[in-house]
Amino acid sequence: MIINLIRNRLLFITAFFSLSFSQTSSQHTFVVTTDEGFIDYANRIIVCRGTAEIEAKTPVDNSLKLVEKNLKIAKAEARTTARLNLIELMKQVNFDGRLVGELMEEEPLIESRLQGLIGSAYQQGEIEYLEGEKVAIALAVKMSGLSEILTDIDGYKSESMTPAYLMTSAAVPKSQRISGIVIDAREHAVDPSMSPEVIDMQGNLVYGTISYSRSKAVNRGPVGYAYSMDDRNVSQRVGSNPLFVEAVGSLDDDVYITSMDAAKVRQAEKSFGVLSNCRVMLLLQ
Repeated sequence: MIINLIRNRLLFITAFFSLSFSQTSSQHTFVVTTDEGFIDYANRIIVCRGTAEIEAKTPVDNSLKLVEKNLKIAKAEARTTARLNLIELMKQVNFDGRLVGELMEEEPLIESRLQGLIGSAYQQGEIEYLEGEKVAIALAVKMSGLSEILTDIDGYKSESMTPAYLMTSAAVPKSQRISGIVIDAREHAVDPSMSPEVIDMQGNLVYGTISYSRSKAVNRGPVGYAYSMDDRNVSQRVGSNPLFVEAVGSLDDDVYITSMDAAKVRQAEKSFGVLSNCRVMLLLQ
């Protein structure tokens, strides 16, 4: 059978995509899984796979040329399917409380730009050869590319402004410098998104688009997500001496903190620029 010839010639049958799904369990709310892929808000990546059947034709004179041709066609079909699945999965990404699919309905130009982004999708892991003479390929896009398309030019902090904290933070001993903000929202139902806000109990914005530049929003992302302080993503984003704050409520993708904690966060920004550098981490279930 053709599948046996393929297995003899190609030994790297992997289960990368299946492993990725098992590692991104639905118990972590910042990872959204579907039958064909997943949205990982913590690592800012969207992954989808496509499958295709390998045409079962017996090679003549035991030649592998026909096998290779059939396999090449199947791979191309799998990539095409993966790209189509990526578009559908992207529609489910939560941008700022609004899904990308909703934004596409409001602005038709977004869809054509997303098609361009899909064209630059890269292969995630090795190719899978499945039972039933099928091949599967996983493709991925980074959220930075999606953010570049969706993020407006206006409404963000100007990058031309010289941060005042650069003049004052050096006078503070390194051990006393606040390196970031960690907000523990594990007791609340928070929908992860690409652009959440932090609000105090009086309804005042503590952290949002006016806190950072557009380039920071696109390339770094406003917040990171983790499920515990032991997650390696925590120290990478907020450093070794973050200010720890307990969330007191949530609404969709937004998190609420007390006015007292809000004052501490604002002071940390004034002294160390933690908000303008997007050094904010949300702990979710």
